[in-house]
Amino acid sequence: MSALDHILQVTSKQIRLAFTEASTKYTTPDDIAQHREEIIVDFLKGYFPPAYQIAKGEIIDSNGARSGQMDVVICTPFHPFTVSRSSSRSLCFAEGVACAIDVKSDLPYMELERGLRQVWKVKKLERKPTPGDLMCGSTYDQERLRRIPAILFGYEAPSLETLKANIIKLHENLRISTEEQVDAVVILDKGIIYNIKDARDRLMIAVSGERRLGLVGFEWKEKTMVGFLLYLSQVIPWETRMAPIIQLYAGALSMESGKVF
Repeated sequence: MSALDHILQVTSKQIRLAFTEASTKYTTPDDIAQHREEIIVDFLKGYFPPAYQIAKGEIIDSNGARSGQMDVVICTPFHPFTVSRSSSRSLCFAEGVACAIDVKSDLPYMELERGLRQVWKVKKLERKPTPGDLMCGSTYDQERLRRIPAILFGYEAPSLETLKANIIKLHENLRISTEEQVDAVVILDKGIIYNIKDARDRLMIAVSGERRLGLVGFEWKEKTMVGFLLYLSQVIPWETRMAPIIQLYAGALSMESGKVF
């Protein structure tokens, strides 16, 4: 077990304890939800460089479209220092947003629908390069930069198989295009449902030598927070070179050790 793996397993237990504590410490759903959002923010602050601002608020793009309230917004070091870490009224600019996360205590069908609708608003926003920007990577990487990565994070949920089936059904019922669908759904201590939308994506999950595309679930169980950071390291262009550090210390993990569905 790597040092990072051990630290994140301990952190995962602390997050679960803190989530449970919120239910007994606070009496209103809003207070419970706010406390649980703060738990995820504190976790991310521990692994992101200080130059990244992590806020709660609304995202706006240069066309004037807005996302509505998002629980966690990760802003790049190039975002203006206009976000407030102590307020829910931050206004974040799409070009400076690295990722958006909607935090849910539980993900039954109706709550899952609300989460997917919220993510849909984020995915409709457009990040536009400015004249003279230098982009590195493949054509697909450049296409992907135009949309903000959006993730659902849940404390509890039905089985991952049921959750995956519900996501497929809701995407069909709501007629959400592939490009505007959720990028991943993370369930604490259970695993992650990835949405591999294109064969050019760098995320490779294979079963018996055959690559899986579309919604792919993986049972990380107690290693879910490791998987969460690994996923963020792929969808966020971290100029700080933190991504290779995460991959180095978590390199001993194998996706063959868990259940893929």
